Amino acid sequence: MMKFFILLVLLTTLLTYRAYADSGIGIVLGDPTGISGRLGLDNRHSLEGALAYSSSHYEGLHLHATYLWDRARTIGTSEGPLEMYYGLGVRVITIQEGKYDGDVAVGPRAPLGLLYNFTNPNLEVFGEISAALDLAPKTDVDLDVGLGIRVRF
Repeated sequence: MMKFFILLVLLTTLLTYRAYADSGIGIVLGDPTGISGRLGLDNRHSLEGALAYSSSHYEGLHLHATYLWDRARTIGTSEGPLEMYYGLGVRVITIQEGKYDGDVAVGPRAPLGLLYNFTNPNLEVFGEISAALDLAPKTDVDLDVGLGIRVRF
């Protein structure tokens, strides 16, 4: 429980730091489901992370951090631009049941997503699919899918 609290405080501290571009905090639903945050570094790059619960491949506490290339493609709509992003990061899951109960799954992740910014209220809605390669406790490939919303500041 103490590890969870420390991770939550660290994530909150990083996300409340005023960055050069939009940042936000909110929720993501899917696999994983939990708290999601994005810290804008400039107009083209950001750091994204989640403190969540994984329920499909491995069940347990899910933590990931990803460097994103924002606005890789922009799709014009009548309501405003829909922005595509991609990234590279790391995913850690504390496995809580099954053959690997008590182990930690760790490996790189590569998301691809779409993001839409609302101006009033100041929200962003996103959807992403992410391929992950677990290197421990065994080598395996996993696919995460999530939809979320974050309040921008």
